[in-house]
Amino acid sequence: MPLEDKATRLRIMREIAKYDMDTSLMNCSVINGVVYIDGRVSPMRSAGAPTDLRRVFENLEDTFRGMRDIQDVVIAVAYDTS
Repeated sequence: MPLEDKATRLRIMREIAKYDMDTSLMNCSVINGVVYIDGRVSPMRSAGAPTDLRRVFENLEDTFRGMRDIQDVVIAVAYDTS
């Protein structure tokens, strides 16, 4: 993994961490400028937790596409609503 991909992955993870959701079962990798996110996410049980995780990841995808060094974004996440 090139050094640029490692730095990009850290930026992606920082952006995801801004939202109050459980990402312990989520994987994120960056390979040659392509962001891959898969696994399972669920909302935290707090007042500020997002209710529509699909919409959150649509917004995150738009944000990621606007970032420098990102060629494409592939999101294959299962949204747990319980």
